[in-house]
Amino acid sequence: MNLIKSTGTFSFFTIISRLLGYLRDILIAVFLGTGALADAFFVAFRIPNTFRRLFSEGTFNAAFVPSYSSLLNNKKEAQTFANNIFNLLVVGLFFLVLIIEIMMPLFVFLIAPGFESDYQKMELAITLTRITFPFLIFISLASFFSAILNTHNKFAIASAAPIILNILLIWVLLFGKILNDELIYYLSYAVTASGILQFIFLYFFVKKYFSPKIELSIKIDNKVKKFFKKLLPSIFSSGVTQINILIGTIIASFQASAVSYLYYADRIYQINLAIAGIAIGTVILPQLSKHVQNQNNE
Repeated sequence: MNLIKSTGTFSFFTIISRLLGYLRDILIAVFLGTGALADAFFVAFRIPNTFRRLFSEGTFNAAFVPSYSSLLNNKKEAQTFANNIFNLLVVGLFFLVLIIEIMMPLFVFLIAPGFESDYQKMELAITLTRITFPFLIFISLASFFSAILNTHNKFAIASAAPIILNILLIWVLLFGKILNDELIYYLSYAVTASGILQFIFLYFFVKKYFSPKIELSIKIDNKVKKFFKKLLPSIFSSGVTQINILIGTIIASFQASAVSYLYYADRIYQINLAIAGIAIGTVILPQLSKHVQNQNNE
């Protein structure tokens, strides 16, 4: 594997995604600004995204990629392990989303308690979060597919998938003047739709390496237990940043428009982080895992 080439490929698609993300945020700023509508949408958008980063993407990759790559010499074992994790994800995410959808008023209150003083703002945030939260299921499974593709050194496909979200949101925002106050509902539906499309897009490519099968009986063997032993520390280490973001949102919710200001500010430094640190970390992890497994210390 050529580290520079792979990192460059990952960074290239990440740059495209981030630039489209900036265009998306500029259009959101134009049509929503920093008012009550924007605050409610950003809470609805941030909640599933925070959970996604906490339970999948970098956190999940850090535990899954070394475990999966260590089994690649035995394709049957690798397939069985990946399928067990896939089924655990499906079941876990389904019940998590179902419980939170039922308890959404309480959940949004915990994340944005400052909205309680404005009944309409709170109700809007609850409604929008109910629309966006299923995004978590599909984007987490898409992240699982990305981890498998990354393990097989297919970085371009996985890094290109997030572009779908930005394209959909930009497309909706182009009708901003026509949609007026209905815009936030269409944006929320577009968020969930993008999760479904990313899942389908990545499935099309991952099936060459992994064929997921829904099974009612999930085997919790030693390999799965070992995976969860790796996952828990990863969640706690990555969770610090996400908890900071949630605490920031909780505090900002007490000040009008502060959630919007915080969102726009947070977006500024993300492009540098993604192009450099995340790109190198994502690319080097599968290769390092194989060297460790083969006891190639050099």
